[in-house]
Amino acid sequence: MATNPKKNQEKKPNIFQWLIVILVPLIFALLIAVIILYFMGVDVGKYTKETLNKVPFIDEQVTTDQEELHANQLAEKDQQIEILQEEIDALQYEAQTKDGTISDLEEEISDLSSELVELEDAQDSNTENLDAFDELAASFAAMKPKTAAPIMETMETDIAVPLLRQLDSEVRGEILGEMDPEIAAEYSDLLVNE
Repeated sequence: MATNPKKNQEKKPNIFQWLIVILVPLIFALLIAVIILYFMGVDVGKYTKETLNKVPFIDEQVTTDQEELHANQLAEKDQQIEILQEEIDALQYEAQTKDGTISDLEEEISDLSSELVELEDAQDSNTENLDAFDELAASFAAMKPKTAAPIMETMETDIAVPLLRQLDSEVRGEILGEMDPEIAAEYSDLLVNE
């Protein structure tokens, strides 16, 4: 019987078999080394990150603890900046509102000051008018009723009635007695009803 030449030839291991023979024990050895180093207190993760961070192209993918800490601090600072910016915006809005209130109050103060000046002027004018009425009343009180009556008849009602009111009732009666009866009646009604 003839032997099969293929069976007689030794089989050469292929690449996959070599990888399994080399990689499995290597991974097992690395795992044992990591466990031993971990129990010895060595921070294997930190050391691995620092080493991988020195390798080109891998350094972009791996971040160290310091880089993570720095990134976290930046994120916290950005968040604080956002919070402070919101507070600034709120305070600026509040300041604008208060500025508007202040300008409204200043305008109101200006209006009230103008009114006060007008009232003071009116009061001064009224004081002058009262002094003039007092003097005029004294003049009519000194006149004879026959002389005073025709003068009062020709006066405007809004001047004659207050003037009659300031006179003594006896003098007032004598002057009204000398007036035209219709005018005297009108003045009397106004004296009683006001």
